Amino acid sequence: MPSDKDLTQDIIDKYDDVRKFFIKNPDKRAIELFLRSFGEGDGWGVYQLVEDFFYQCDDIDVKKEIKKVLEDTTIPDNIRYWATQIATAFSDEILRDGLQISLLSKNIDIRDVAKIAINQLDECQKNKTN
Repeated sequence: MPSDKDLTQDIIDKYDDVRKFFIKNPDKRAIELFLRSFGEGDGWGVYQLVEDFFYQCDDIDVKKEIKKVLEDTTIPDNIRYWATQIATAFSDEILRDGLQISLLSKNIDIRDVAKIAINQLDECQKNKTN
């Protein structure tokens, strides 16, 4: 997607229509496509809603795709930010390596979200051992 400054109502409406279609018709092949679709900004508030699609898919499929995207060191910051953000909703140890990459980002927003996600993983581990 283009950055927010280059978005048009028509583009974001079409993106949102696709999001709604996949909520009603979940397809694991669309998981990575959505994870890699985020432009710079928040997509006029629509990017936050993409998570609704992921909840319609099998957790393990979503986690595997988040892992793949987070471990891709070539992704731009806008995609890394949103993938890291979504990782907080699908917390799992398989995401730790990718979250560590996010933690090393030069972008403070990415680092902050990565810290939250890693803290969640640590809490889950701590609770399992108690």
